[in-house]
Amino acid sequence: MKFMKEKLFNVFLRLCLVWVLFALCFDIFMVTVHYTDTNLERKIVNEISWKIDGTFKNNPDNIWYEKK
Repeated sequence: MKFMKEKLFNVFLRLCLVWVLFALCFDIFMVTVHYTDTNLERKIVNEISWKIDGTFKNNPDNIWYEKK
């Protein structure tokens, strides 16, 4: 049982590390895009915002979209 707990903890730790590395890479990418191509930055930000924001529920690409 102790071996399984350690194994699960290591898996959780690795997933957290991967998530943090992904976030850092995305942040570096967005900072780079900010200084090189602001139109691309605006396009990426809008796409993410429209997918997550509940204001745009009528869009089928939105995660809150409810098919009627």
